[in-house]
Amino acid sequence: MEPEPHKRPIRFYEIDLLRFLAALSVVFYHYTFRGYSLGHYSPLAFPELGRFTRYGYLGVELFFIISGYVVLLSAQGKTIRQFFLSRITRLYPALWVACTLTFIVKLLWGTGPADVGMSPLLHATPVQYVVNMSMLPEFFHINAMDGAYWSLTIEITFYLLIAILIGFGLLKHLTLVLALWLAYTALPGTMHEGGLFPALFFPAYAPYFAAGMLLYLMQQPEGRTWQRYALLLVTYVLGLRASIDHVGSLALAYHEPFSTKVVAAIITGCYVVMYLVAFRKIDLSRFSWLAWLGALTYPLYLLHSDIGFIIFHRMQHFTNKYVLVGGTMVLMLVAAYLVHVFIEKRLSKALGQQVNRLLTALAK
Repeated sequence: MEPEPHKRPIRFYEIDLLRFLAALSVVFYHYTFRGYSLGHYSPLAFPELGRFTRYGYLGVELFFIISGYVVLLSAQGKTIRQFFLSRITRLYPALWVACTLTFIVKLLWGTGPADVGMSPLLHATPVQYVVNMSMLPEFFHINAMDGAYWSLTIEITFYLLIAILIGFGLLKHLTLVLALWLAYTALPGTMHEGGLFPALFFPAYAPYFAAGMLLYLMQQPEGRTWQRYALLLVTYVLGLRASIDHVGSLALAYHEPFSTKVVAAIITGCYVVMYLVAFRKIDLSRFSWLAWLGALTYPLYLLHSDIGFIIFHRMQHFTNKYVLVGGTMVLMLVAAYLVHVFIEKRLSKALGQQVNRLLTALAK
């Protein structure tokens, strides 16, 4: 299924569904476990639900596998400029709106001097807002506007790596490149080191991106070489190592137990499901409406976290906590739909045209 440059890639509705489920798992994790258990983000405790939803953070790992698959698909036949424009128009319009809304909510209803039991990170400054509009706050040592934005830095870095591969014509040697990337990731201690190399190659999450890319390469029978099967197994082992290593950090941070067996089972499930999708063992192509779930995923991820926590703090005394969380989730889904329809669908193309004109002018 290697798409030619002039052909529209086939859409896998199974991936739309997986992306939406991954986003929901992160939302449940934030709303019913993470918000209350660490940092005074949420005043609402859900001890029974939290036994299960504490593992919802692993939805991000599934996102990264999907990203490796989808971004490599979108890179086929593109120049650096075309790839750059496709990523800019995909990511920034929704980010700018979500960042602006989050800033306004934090400014008006976020943490104030009298809010002793409310995280100071639920307050924002104009400088923080401006820097976050670049999607690169970590590079400027500025707090993210929303706690969920941390993964965007890794996504942007991954796009940079793909752009480098396109620019140097290395996509045709991708199996070798992935082998070298995984070899670096496997080195002892790389997950905990600082500096440029770990920032550029993000070893804790590299196995998931590499797995998605390998699954893309292996869709057709002719792409299923023993080397790629071996590398896919390596990504799985390294992904398990990274996720189990992270369990210890989470247990220390939350002062609560996390099961390595549950984490390993979820990571295994992510691999199995993506393998079945890539190899067309799961086919939901007749359910075209699933594309709408996929479209809601990104704005939902951007909007839900800190705005939701502020709603919980300000509304906790007016309604039942289950009603409050359920109503907030519905509100976030509606907001995500509005952002997609009125921002992403209307402004993405115009943004791409403006950026393309700017690049053309700079090249002269």
